[in-house]
Amino acid sequence: MNPFDFDFILRRFEHLAQRLELMHLEAYLRYVHDWRKRLFFDFLSGIARGVGFSLGFSVLGALLLYILKNIALSNLPVIGKFLAELVRIVENNLGS
Repeated sequence: MNPFDFDFILRRFEHLAQRLELMHLEAYLRYVHDWRKRLFFDFLSGIARGVGFSLGFSVLGALLLYILKNIALSNLPVIGKFLAELVRIVENNLGS
């Protein structure tokens, strides 16, 4: 291959241009330079992450509390007393 094969270089540039178009690079660069749009979408994504984290933590906490309550009700001698006390403390704090 000749290092000055301009047809090869032209084909590679055309291929690169097609790949950049497929990546929507122009739209991404417009988005990056528009600070208002970026601030708005980052704000919305932060709210969505916070809501998702809160919901997920609540569901997992309720599931854990349910499992601990069932273990405490199964009358295991040492673990049952400890878990019963733990569930009672958590329920009292949630009720307050």
